[in-house]
Amino acid sequence: MKQISHQITNKYYLVVILISIFSLSCEEKLTINTEKNTYYDDISDITFLNDHFFSTNYDLSGNAGSQIDLLKFGMNTDSVYYISDSFDLDMNGQGYFAITNDGTDLYLQSKNSYLIIRCSPIGEKAFMMSDTIATNWQPCGLAYQNENDSLLALYRNLDTLSQYRVRTISKDISIESSRDEIFQLNFIDTTYYGVYALAYYNSSFFMLGVDTTLTDILMILDNDFNITEIETISDSTVVGLCFKENNLYLSYRDKRIEIWKSY
Repeated sequence: MKQISHQITNKYYLVVILISIFSLSCEEKLTINTEKNTYYDDISDITFLNDHFFSTNYDLSGNAGSQIDLLKFGMNTDSVYYISDSFDLDMNGQGYFAITNDGTDLYLQSKNSYLIIRCSPIGEKAFMMSDTIATNWQPCGLAYQNENDSLLALYRNLDTLSQYRVRTISKDISIESSRDEIFQLNFIDTTYYGVYALAYYNSSFFMLGVDTTLTDILMILDNDFNITEIETISDSTVVGLCFKENNLYLSYRDKRIEIWKSY
């Protein structure tokens, strides 16, 4: 009897241990990491509004919850731009954001989705809507066109990677495109990179991209998409561009914002 009782006791303890291990395992699986690493993330495209540059962090954490901030940049006494404020956008999983503005509001478009977001300079979202375009066209740039108070959205054809498309769309995405043109860039990388940022100034398109030698370049195209100038950018960490008056500024992954040249 004692032996049987001892065996039963051992089995009982074994069951308790197994249940404990199972419970701990379940608890570990249910633990969700929502820690933000905005400080360590790269930044993305830039725009200039109300005497400040704005960008977003390229979320590298892989964590759950809100991971993307609208970043506001001020300039210190050494004329170096730094993050002076940030605003939680309550978003995750969007990757690189293109960004532009119309003089009042900011407009963002994710490379991972077709969402175009309108928000205030403190991150208050007015709307999130999608451009009506086939899924083989991947977003790769967003700019503001002052002449007709509209947005310019640049897309890359994932089925023909040297083919690009510019659409003029209303700011509230409610009106069909007034301009929708497809053009070729045969000297641009046809793997992962391609063209990744867009600015519009003085009736010209300014695009950042990677060429077939995997070199970062700045391309200037006229209003008919003819190449007028190509410049090599030696710093491969470049990620975005925008105009401040007639000066073109570039952003870099490590949160630098620097003037490129005047046009």
